[in-house]
Order: sequence, then C-alpha cells, then structure tokens
Amino acid sequence: MREASAIEPLPDKAAFRRRMEQVRADLSESLRARQSASVCRMAADRLEVLRRRKGQPLALLGYLPYRGELDLRPLLQDCRRHGDIVLAPRIDKTSRRMRLLEIRRAEDEVPGSWGIPEPAADLPEWPENRLDGIDVVLVPGLAFDLAGGRIGYGGGFYDRLLERFGTAGAKPELWALAFDGQIVDRVPMEPHDFLLDLLIVPAGMTNITGRA
Repeated sequence: MREASAIEPLPDKAAFRRRMEQVRADLSESLRARQSASVCRMAADRLEVLRRRKGQPLALLGYLPYRGELDLRPLLQDCRRHGDIVLAPRIDKTSRRMRLLEIRRAEDEVPGSWGIPEPAADLPEWPENRLDGIDVVLVPGLAFDLAGGRIGYGGGFYDRLLERFGTAGAKPELWALAFDGQIVDRVPMEPHDFLLDLLIVPAGMTNITGRA
C-alpha cells in the first residue's frame, strides 16, 4: 500500500473540499482511465471472495460516477454478470432521502438531482425492512485516509443513510474506491462521522477494520 500524500487538511472543511476537488479534476483522462480499471479489477476480485464465502450472489449498493469520480460502471456491470443485485441511490429532493433502486442494465441510468446520474425513478426499490440484506456499500468521497476517514461533499446523505442501516440493525461492509491522489495523511473527522472498512486505490487495498 502506498504512503499517503503530503496534502494536509485545512481547518476549513469547505476549503479542503475545494482543494481535493481540484486534485481530482487535475488527473489526466488517461491516468483516470487506468486507475479506474485497476481499482475495479481489485474490487471485483474481493467481491468474488465474498460471493464464495456467502455461497450465493451479493446485494451491493454502488453509485453512478459524477464530476470526475472514479468510474465504477465496469465493476457494477461485472456484478450483474455474476447475478448480484446492484443498487444505486436516487435522491428525493423534498425529503433529501436516498432511495435505493435496482439497476439492471446501463439504460436504467438517467440524469438526476443536481445533474448527478441516478437510477430511473420507476425502478424497483429495495425494501427498508431488508436493509440487513445488503452486503457491501460503496461510499463516494473526495478524500480518504488509511485509518478509514472520509470526507464527502457536505450534504450528509450517507450519514443519514447509515443511520437508517443502524436503526435496522444492518452492518454492511463500507468500501471506498478511489484514485491514489485522494489519499491524505488525515481527513478532518467529527465524532459522528463513520469509518470505512476497506479502502481500494490503484496502489493496493487497506483492510481497515478487518471486516472486509
């Protein structure tokens, strides 16, 4: 596993987010493509281990990449080929709640809230009383550290989603897939922030909690 970059978090989270957005935006298209493919391959191998351990296909919550995020689409397609249930979030603008909808093919993706790609609104929704059936959640973010820290976009959507998982007694593995440049020495964290179980970047995997 590579060492973290020398980027230090700023006291101002908004300024830190802007800086990390720029770091990601500065990646060349060729580097972005190579690193995305490498990370997806490693994640696919790890998911196959989970399938064998479980003895059946998985249920996985992914997301559709936006604004320079690592491209997960090949990984999600591979999961569908293996018979996994692949979910992605769709944000209800009124309630700011994430609906977890099943994506069965590439054509199920549509432009959504704030221009973020989302599943079409009429796709099957995963029942709230079956949240404990989701095995893995792929969590997006701007920056990560090797202790499981993450900083997102400031909307709190995943914090609220994981509260729902907690209420349901569900404990899915939390994975982050990222570019090497998104790893920093320390992410500014608050007491209520959640920690990741597994971090995958092109340089390797870090199994942070031992769960993954």
